[in-house]
Amino acid sequence: MKSMSTAIAHDILSPLPVTAPREVTRRHLRLVPTPTPGMPVARATPARALRLTRRGRLALTTTTSIVVALVAWSMLGLLGPADATSSVVVERGTTLSQIAAQELPDVPLSQAVTSIQRANSLSTTSVAAGQELVIPGR
Repeated sequence: MKSMSTAIAHDILSPLPVTAPREVTRRHLRLVPTPTPGMPVARATPARALRLTRRGRLALTTTTSIVVALVAWSMLGLLGPADATSSVVVERGTTLSQIAAQELPDVPLSQAVTSIQRANSLSTTSVAAGQELVIPGR
């Protein structure tokens, strides 16, 4: 037991090693003086330039490329040749199916009727004599 108490006393009574105090530098924290009247106002430091990572550059490039491609595609679609359209005046006793079969012979009848309805904003297949119908291009 004596050896254990001697060890404890030795640990307690022995001086601790002295280390040089470290200088703590915290660049993100600084003291800001309380402004008083007549004190010059400090200007804010300019922010650092934005740095893009490789993934950010890739995302930016991809997004820009897609936008440019979509704009070009839509412009070419608008500038392309338009389908030639014609118009027909409905005569007495003529049905929309007859007009569709006569004006669009290469298109199946149901598709021809539907395309004439869409071109003229018709909700039904009924037409009136003297009505002018737009016949869409093929």
